[in-house]
Amino acid sequence: MTFYIVASGAYCENITDELPSLKKRVKESIGISVRRVGRFIQLALIGAGRASLGLPQHTGVYLTSGPGDMAATVEALKTIYRQEQAPGPISFINTVSNAACFYVAQCLSLQGPSSFVSSRYFSMEAGLKVAQLELEAQRVDAALVGVVDVVVAPLDEHRQRLGLNASSVLTEASHWLQLVMAPGERPVLATLQLVRQFPDRQALSLWLDGQSFSVDNFFAAGQSLDEQESDEWLSELGLQRFECCEDIGYFDGKVGRVLCEFIARGENSLLYLNADPHGRYMAIVLSKN
Repeated sequence: MTFYIVASGAYCENITDELPSLKKRVKESIGISVRRVGRFIQLALIGAGRASLGLPQHTGVYLTSGPGDMAATVEALKTIYRQEQAPGPISFINTVSNAACFYVAQCLSLQGPSSFVSSRYFSMEAGLKVAQLELEAQRVDAALVGVVDVVVAPLDEHRQRLGLNASSVLTEASHWLQLVMAPGERPVLATLQLVRQFPDRQALSLWLDGQSFSVDNFFAAGQSLDEQESDEWLSELGLQRFECCEDIGYFDGKVGRVLCEFIARGENSLLYLNADPHGRYMAIVLSKN
């Protein structure tokens, strides 16, 4: 079944020193000021607002993230372990990250269901799969799917949480896609042909053997796919490598960056592969034909 991408929105900035204010960007993206919310929610609003063109009222929101709202989690843990106190109700609730879904739905006047989908290695991939199921069941008229990564100061501690070395560049990012099954008169940016998980490399290889990718199609690898294995797939499939056009630092939701950039400037079709440490794989096929 084909799903049509009719809008996309992205925010992606390297963080080298102090965290920049996001208030102005939030207002530019959604048209209103939002007070007393954390960076994770602000990032979600920026990306979702930029992908909200022509959004129907009965749209589902599917926000994804590997680590979730880490700023809220760190704050709650500091209260528990350093201050030896119970976190406040709002602080505790924000650790589940679903508060960001509420603000996206409220600020964009949406009345569909909303879900926060957390997956350490397949963040946006999992959100896209949930959105497909909701669209197929006709529970929503459109799906707004996003992946958000927030940086928490101090930067050296944040690098340690992510298992990065001291020289690694950190990036805050918010990437969103608007999906529909019936675009009508709306321009289609790309079609989502496939989002599929494979239990192991053999299953992925069997599936790839049955596909017919042409040499003018592109290949991109997720950050969890080993570089050597990525090169092996690229050589075996005979595809062209798709690279993001700007140097960006580390963030978990690289898949969002790849998909949004391919929609903006790619050609033909894209095969995206990612893997987790347990030997499972995720494939996405995007087409601009």
